[in-house]
Amino acid sequence: MSPLQPANPDGFHEADVAYALDRAGYSASGRLTFQHYLWKDATGSPIHPDVLSDVGTGLGDTGAEVEVQVADVGTGTGVWALDVARLSGVTGIAKFKVHGFDISDEQFPPAHILPDNVQLSVADALGDVPDSLRGRFDIVHVAHFAGVRALGDDPSPVIKHALALLKPGGWIQWDEWAREVEVVRLSPSPHCDAALGVSAKIFPQWLHDLAGHLSKHGLVQSIRQDFQPSNFLLPGLTALWYMTAEEVVKVGFEEPTRSMMMKMILSAHAETKSLDIRAMFRMCPSSVMGKKPAATSSPPM
Repeated sequence: MSPLQPANPDGFHEADVAYALDRAGYSASGRLTFQHYLWKDATGSPIHPDVLSDVGTGLGDTGAEVEVQVADVGTGTGVWALDVARLSGVTGIAKFKVHGFDISDEQFPPAHILPDNVQLSVADALGDVPDSLRGRFDIVHVAHFAGVRALGDDPSPVIKHALALLKPGGWIQWDEWAREVEVVRLSPSPHCDAALGVSAKIFPQWLHDLAGHLSKHGLVQSIRQDFQPSNFLLPGLTALWYMTAEEVVKVGFEEPTRSMMMKMILSAHAETKSLDIRAMFRMCPSSVMGKKPAATSSPPM
């Protein structure tokens, strides 16, 4: 066993928090923005092409232009919502109206800088959807809920919330980093391997079969696509891994686990900096899509 691994690797001392990442600090907001543009570079678009081709043309039954309503659940800094809003008016793409929701407004940008087609509001993704928002959206985007400990091993509350927001015939797009992380290196990096082994243990199990969870709730055409980032993105992805890992450790764990994990991260980073090893992390974006049937029936509970 690696000397950096705890004697009981499942016996972590977790902090009593519902969300294992930071909201208040500028570093956390910077990480989310950095993450978005790395993700977009790896995938090509904030909205998956299958979803865009189905609802993003922006033409109604009569051929007149209509406004596509998009919800961003867990919007954080609003960077995804703002980026999608910029697609409005692009040739062949619909006019988008984007409404971002988050349980906290700590990371929202100032309202006076938001474009007319973006609105940000406080809402709990595990709570009830008000009648004014039910069945209103053509696309519901959900992203990066792996750090929401309140979900436990069941993403059903968020799926039900997203379904309530969604119009019949609309799409859910759920984005998460794939659990599997490739280490690209010149020579063995045991400390990086140890760090990845422990991080895998704190990822929720539902990430393995998110498409299956969507299907169980009545969505059709549920598919998962993993993207393989180019080597060009490896330095940025590696930096993002370390930024995220450090944030999770500081917010999500108590002593003595926190100190043990920080030691592990620093030892792994030494292998990344080593000219003989140069270990880097290839994190892969993973998008899961599902369509709400046009002729709806009550989804299974």
